[in-house]
Amino acid sequence: MSHPRGSGIVRFPREECRRCGPRPALLLVLFLTSGVGASVRAEEPDAATLDAFRADPRSFFFEQRSADAIACGQIVLRDPDYPPAARVEALTTLGAIYVSTKRTSQARAAFYEILETDPLAELDRPEQLPPPVVRLYYGLRDSVLLAAGGGRPDIRTVAVGDIENNAIVSGAYDLDRFALGLQHILVTDLKASTPLKIVDRQRLGVLLDEIGMNQNQEVFDPRYSVPLGKLCGAQSYLFGSLFQVEEKKIRLDLKWVDTSTTEILLSEGLEMKIGSGDDLLKLERKVLLDLLLPKMHELLVSAQGEDAPTHDEMEKRVKQYFDEKKRAKKRLAEGANYVDLLLQTGDAILAEERGDLAEARTAWKRVREIDPLDPLAEDRSAALVAYLDLQEGP
Repeated sequence: MSHPRGSGIVRFPREECRRCGPRPALLLVLFLTSGVGASVRAEEPDAATLDAFRADPRSFFFEQRSADAIACGQIVLRDPDYPPAARVEALTTLGAIYVSTKRTSQARAAFYEILETDPLAELDRPEQLPPPVVRLYYGLRDSVLLAAGGGRPDIRTVAVGDIENNAIVSGAYDLDRFALGLQHILVTDLKASTPLKIVDRQRLGVLLDEIGMNQNQEVFDPRYSVPLGKLCGAQSYLFGSLFQVEEKKIRLDLKWVDTSTTEILLSEGLEMKIGSGDDLLKLERKVLLDLLLPKMHELLVSAQGEDAPTHDEMEKRVKQYFDEKKRAKKRLAEGANYVDLLLQTGDAILAEERGDLAEARTAWKRVREIDPLDPLAEDRSAALVAYLDLQEGP
C-alpha cells in the first residue's frame, strides 16, 4: 500500500505540540470561520439552514454548501452548550471543506480542535471522506500521539494489511485488482459479521507511510510493529499472499501477527477454484469460518473472559451474514457477477492509491452500476464528487 510522501503527515517537536494546547475558543472560531482565502464570504444563515447544519453537518459537504457550513460553524462553535459529539462532526465537516477548497491551515486548525479534546479520536465514517482529508487528519493525529508516547493497543482491534499478489504466472484474472478487491471484501466481512474492531484501510495507509513500513513482512520488526499498534490501537495485524495455482485456481495464505510481541498467532492457507461468483463467496465463507473464527474466539475470550461470545454464537452470526450475502447477490446488474464486483472495486482502490481521484470517482461509479446498493461505493462516490467539485471552485 503506497501513499505519496508529503501527504500532510507532519512531525512536531514536543514544544510545538505544547504551543498548540488550549487556545481561546473565540479566536479559534474566528480563524476557522473567517473565510480567509475564500472567494465567498459567509452570511448569516437563516433558522432552517442552522437547524439543518445542527442535525447533519456532513450533508453540507456532500451538497457542497461550503459558505453555509462556514456561516453555521461560526455560530454553533461559539455555543458552549453545543454537544461534544456534534462539535466534532461540525469540525470534521469544516475540515473536509477546507481541505477541498485548498485552505489547509484552517483545516489543520479544525482537526487540532478535535485532537486537543481527545488525542485518540478516530474519524467517524472515514469512508465518507476523500483521501486527502483522511491523510491530513491522521497525519496530525499521529504527530500529536507520538509526542504523547502513543496509545494502548486493544486485543479486540485488528489491522488488516495488504493481500499481496505473489503470482509468477498469469491466470484468468488480473490478480493485482483481484487481491485489492479481496482485501476490501475481507475487511467488509470482518466488520459486518464479527465483534472485532477493524482498522479502516485509508487510516492504515497513512500510518504505514508514517512509520515507513513498506511490506507486510516488516510487521515482524518491532521498529514497525510496536508503533503500528500504539498509533492505530490494534494489537494484531492480519495480512496475506495470493498465488495463481491454475488458470482459475488460487491459493490464499494468511498470517496474523501480534504487534506487541511479533508472535505469529495464525499462519494458514487454502486453495480454491474461482470460476464464478459462487466460488468467490465460498472462499470468503471458508476463510472466516475455518481459518479466522477459532483465533477470533480465542482472542475475545482472553480479552473478555466469560463475557465473550461463545464459538457457536460467533459461528451462527457469520453463517447468517453469508446467507444474507448470498441472497443479496441477486440484486447485481444483469450480466454481471460477484467476481466483476470484486475486480471493479480493486480498480477503484488502485486509482485512489495512486492519487487519481477522478478515475477513482469513475471506478466507484462502475461498482455502483454493478451493485446499486453497495454502501461503500455510494459513500466513496459521494465523497469524491464533493471533493473534486469543490476543488474546481465556483
